[in-house]
Amino acid sequence: MKKLMAMLLASSMLLSVALTGCGDDKDGGDGKDGKYNSVAYVCGNIGDKSFCDVSWKGVQEGAEDNNIKSKVIEYGADTKSKMEPTLNDAADTYDIVVASGGEMAEILEKFWEDYPNKRFILFDIDPDYDNKMSNAFCINFKQNEGDFLAGALAQKMSKTGTIGFVGGGEVVVIQDFLVGYIQGSKYANESGKVAIAFIGNWTDSAKAKELSGVQINTSNADVLHQVAGSAGLGLFQACQENGKKWAIGVDADQRDYFLETDPDLADVILTSMEKKCDVAIRDAINKTFKGEAEYGTLVKWGVAEGVTVLSENDFYKENVPADVQSYIDDVEAKITAGEIKIDTMYGMATDVYNALRDGVKA
Repeated sequence: MKKLMAMLLASSMLLSVALTGCGDDKDGGDGKDGKYNSVAYVCGNIGDKSFCDVSWKGVQEGAEDNNIKSKVIEYGADTKSKMEPTLNDAADTYDIVVASGGEMAEILEKFWEDYPNKRFILFDIDPDYDNKMSNAFCINFKQNEGDFLAGALAQKMSKTGTIGFVGGGEVVVIQDFLVGYIQGSKYANESGKVAIAFIGNWTDSAKAKELSGVQINTSNADVLHQVAGSAGLGLFQACQENGKKWAIGVDADQRDYFLETDPDLADVILTSMEKKCDVAIRDAINKTFKGEAEYGTLVKWGVAEGVTVLSENDFYKENVPADVQSYIDDVEAKITAGEIKIDTMYGMATDVYNALRDGVKA
């Protein structure tokens, strides 16, 4: 009798273990053997008409290319408390998870080994990031290269020799934009000035409008560039309301977003410095399905890869003189060929950064 009871107990324990294993989605679920049925994009908020929207577009396109379902998961403005549980929940439920920024990479480092059969695509990652996660594919964008083009164009289009830059938070990635913008300005006009302001967040469009107005009316800036998420929309309003100054958008071809809803506002957006997150993400998803994505690595994409470039739409072609267009094409070719070297904020000493800013102070 004792022997029979022992056998029954052992069988019960084995059944319990088997059932627990079947219900554990961390073991990979549909992600096993390269069979992916779903992709999630984890972000703050959709609707910024910029970074998040264009990234979500790339996720959707990658999902459509491979006939899988896609989902956007927003953690909102409360990033400190929501980012980690949101990313973890997405990993539990979806086979491929897409997210941006170094903070997301740091969070994933805590639990990536729990999801060996899931795939994580992390973009907008620092160029010096050492990716040791075998199921994570990391992408760095060389925004300093793209903003070199923006700064050069702004100076070539400026009548006053003073251009403007309005950033969201003064964090390394935005400073990297600024470094490229300043150096592009100096390349096109050695004596040119750059009015610089930071909002302190990514949502206060009224503050962006106010700061942009100061640059226009006090510093005499006549071409302004915003790198501030949804807050940067205030810069477009300032350009519209202060004598139709030229604006340069960011991340997406932002003029497209206003063509139907506010054409007058659209007509101050000369171009945008696109970080083509949609192209990069779609490519990463497709390469994941083909088995071509090199997980456990960090790739660096910029002007040469056509990822950080100016929007050369019909409006750009109509309003930028032919000789200036040729000039920008030549600058782009020289960056691609490595003939123009552009500094980056990553690894730059604070005093060098401050000297760079002070050297063009408007």
